[in-house]
Amino acid sequence: MQDIQDLLARAQALGTALAAHPTVRAYHAAQRAARADAGAQRLMRDYHTQLNRIQQLEAELKPVEVADKQQLKSLETEMAGNEALKTLMRNQADYVALMAQVNGAIDGPLGELASGEPQT
Repeated sequence: MQDIQDLLARAQALGTALAAHPTVRAYHAAQRAARADAGAQRLMRDYHTQLNRIQQLEAELKPVEVADKQQLKSLETEMAGNEALKTLMRNQADYVALMAQVNGAIDGPLGELASGEPQT
């Protein structure tokens, strides 16, 4: 039987390996670049403000004006044209795919255990 210290050491090793992986490093570099880009920050702030406004109107069952929808679409278009945000989104997608693979590898044996299937 493994003790908790062995499991923690293996988890630490996994964390270290992930931190050194190019996909993870690129994602964090893209995050830093987007945070340092004032235009990207303004776009994200404006986008979230407008999105929250629309969601609030919908929650209150109030009409969402065409101008509100157009403003949101305009901000989405601007965000798509911002290099820092484009790089962040591309790297975020790669990061999420990597983490899904890692989680799948972890969940495999746990799923087998839960289903009563023999572990290999």
